[in-house]
Amino acid sequence: FDKNLARQLSMFFTGSLYSREVISQKQRELCAVASLTVLERGNELRAHIHAALNVGATRQEVAEVIFQQVTYGGMPVVVEALDVYAKVLGERGEPFPAEESSGR
Repeated sequence: FDKNLARQLSMFFTGSLYSREVISQKQRELCAVASLTVLERGNELRAHIHAALNVGATRQEVAEVIFQQVTYGGMPVVVEALDVYAKVLGERGEPFPAEESSGR
């Protein structure tokens, strides 16, 4: 698999879409997180969770977007996405949102 070709194809397909200003980058990335959760695309989901956090989405917002997909994809899909999310947070050295609020 040619990573350079994949990057070029991605830029070709998303370049014009991602430059539109109708919704914010944060909203766009949260939409991607929702879609990729239901489509069960773990690798792409991982990348877009990182991107969502990088453009200002909170850990709670990302978790909620994933939770909301239970209606569309079912519990197994959500559990799998939460596993991807937990790994992303681990890579970033950030706690899962529930762990943060457990001290109240």
